Amino acid sequence: MRAALFALLLLAAVAVALLWAANFGLGPVIITREDQHKLVLRLGNPVQNLDEPGLSVRIPFLDEVRVYDRRLQYLNAKPVEMLIARSEKLIIDYYSVWRITDALAFLRNYPGGVSEAEKRIQETVNSLVGAKIGSLDLAALLDRADSVSTFDEESMADLRGTGVEIVDVRLNRIELPRAAEPAAYRQMREQRIALARSYRAVGDRRAREIRANAEREARLIVAKASAQADITRGEGDATSARLYGEAYGRDPEFYAFVRTLEAYRASLGENTTMVLPPDHELFRFLDPNGRTPPVSARPPASGPAGVDAEAPR
Repeated sequence: MRAALFALLLLAAVAVALLWAANFGLGPVIITREDQHKLVLRLGNPVQNLDEPGLSVRIPFLDEVRVYDRRLQYLNAKPVEMLIARSEKLIIDYYSVWRITDALAFLRNYPGGVSEAEKRIQETVNSLVGAKIGSLDLAALLDRADSVSTFDEESMADLRGTGVEIVDVRLNRIELPRAAEPAAYRQMREQRIALARSYRAVGDRRAREIRANAEREARLIVAKASAQADITRGEGDATSARLYGEAYGRDPEFYAFVRTLEAYRASLGENTTMVLPPDHELFRFLDPNGRTPPVSARPPASGPAGVDAEAPR
């Protein structure tokens, strides 16, 4: 019983030791995780390509195990100075997201490992970015032209079959060289000044149109109002003449008296001097002897205020 228990403990210890050694690439057992690619090399030649998670075996001290990360990897390229349209120089900074898809192809194409692969990726993307950006002007580049989104597809076409997949390429930063900043700012100011002038010209033209329309409408309204006022004034004068005629026909003597009083009120003020003959009709109600000149046979042509038409003014 004791021997069996000791044997079980010994087997468990050996299993734990093998698993521990497998995690560090030692021993006959190989553990492949989901985030790994593993290659087994025997005397420098690949004998196993382990792409699926699980357990496998190898010959200790004879087989070498190469481990490759199958997760996404981030490559931040060094900023480069590029010449774009109109002979403008820009400093372009971009990044790439890539991963290893085939460990065997990766080993054949990049025997130096990840550093060599990143160098090749950077050279490929550099040439693609330069070709794309070189055909754009600054305005299109700042707007992030639609062609930028095809960088990863073209990179894939160039690196296909090497065990590497480019997942994404994006521009990270666009800057002007220090020497080109004053000229660029001067050009931007000139463009904004020209745009402001265009807006002011459009605004001035619109303002003139609005003022002209307003003046035309104002003249039309004033003309209509003047015409209506003339019509109303004529109707009032006609009504007034009719009423005066009716009043005169009813009592000519009283009407003459009222009209004379109105004439006194309109013509006789303070410090007023009038030179008229003593028998003038204006004085008929002021004669101390009570003599009254004859009343005119027709009604006045003027309004209620003022002197009768036949009386001299």
